[in-house]
Amino acid sequence: MTSEDFPPPLPGPCSHTGLRAVLAAFLNLALVLFIANAVVSLTSNSLILFLKNDVLVDVAALSGAVSTLTAFVIYGLMAMTPMVPKRVFLPLTLFGPVAVLVALPVMIYGFRYGSWITWGIALAQFLLCMAILLRLRRPWKSCWLLLTADQLATVAFRWRNLIGFVAAHVFVVVPGVMVYLLICGSLAVNHFTDGFVSLRPSGVTMQVRKYSREDGKTVDLVAMSHIGEPEFYQALAATFPPTATVLMEGVSDKGKVMTEPVGYTKIAKYLGLAEQHAVFKPQGKLIFADVDIGQFSKVTLECLKPTMVIHTKGITAETLPILMQPSSEDLPQQLFNDLLTRRNEHLLMVLQEQLLTTDHLIIPWGAAHMPGISQGVLKAGFHLRETQESVVIRFGGAAR
Repeated sequence: MTSEDFPPPLPGPCSHTGLRAVLAAFLNLALVLFIANAVVSLTSNSLILFLKNDVLVDVAALSGAVSTLTAFVIYGLMAMTPMVPKRVFLPLTLFGPVAVLVALPVMIYGFRYGSWITWGIALAQFLLCMAILLRLRRPWKSCWLLLTADQLATVAFRWRNLIGFVAAHVFVVVPGVMVYLLICGSLAVNHFTDGFVSLRPSGVTMQVRKYSREDGKTVDLVAMSHIGEPEFYQALAATFPPTATVLMEGVSDKGKVMTEPVGYTKIAKYLGLAEQHAVFKPQGKLIFADVDIGQFSKVTLECLKPTMVIHTKGITAETLPILMQPSSEDLPQQLFNDLLTRRNEHLLMVLQEQLLTTDHLIIPWGAAHMPGISQGVLKAGFHLRETQESVVIRFGGAAR
């Protein structure tokens, strides 16, 4: 961007009338909002990262919301009128969405460094605003406005501008973003399930990994989904030999802690799929190797109870206030510990007990559990012998 990008302002006071003056005033306000949001965001993230102080979180959220709404309006104006200088406002309006898209793969593989990633985004936003601010103020003018009406184009509307803007989004931007999100989704699923789940063009696939040990013991880890194609569950159950011991998943509720039943009937029906518990009927000696919900922490139970109410009744006027309730700061860690770590540890303990009397164990548990369970199996002296893959949900089904 050079000084030739904008026509030089006319000498004299900064007083204009008409559409250009109104638009210039709005664009100046938008610039101030963008810069203010950049300053607040960088300050807030710096306080959180370096001082563990979240005093500005609410202010940063409010300024971010206002800035995002303003960016949306200006982005629409750029489609309608060439008067908005795109070389200034296109980077500002696109920074948020582009930053999120760029950060997605970084967060997938470096989610433990989330605070540093958000701080880096805030710093980049601040530097972008400062660069544009300095560019607009060179050479320094006597007018206090960052952008004067004389720097706007004189043409209020041009069909070529609108058609080009719409065509670029329909044929390039939207398809490109969708493909990118699908790639990121595939990377995330594969990474967080240690490859037990993959997104293919044909659908969602899950692996069965067979492990063996020198003493002749074998363990099959079967990645499962709570909903899927009925044929997947039926074909899978038929492969279980009747002589095997199957360690089943399923949290019990002996103390009647939950007021609403846990199930996936609604979403399964909506997607034209089946629930696992309704269709999956394996052979063999079935042993329930999960924990009781009463063993979960208070923080986790306080989250699960309203979640199940919303899951059962949907989002209504009755359940909407539940979504607005604040959550505990340590909720994510507690959920991870209770829903994954605690249950995996209990399963591995049952596994060790059953290995004393059983030669062939099958563990059909949710895919999210598989990374932790496979690590425990490897530590028990087993080695991966064979891997099989099957489609649990096919894309493009008539019901979906």
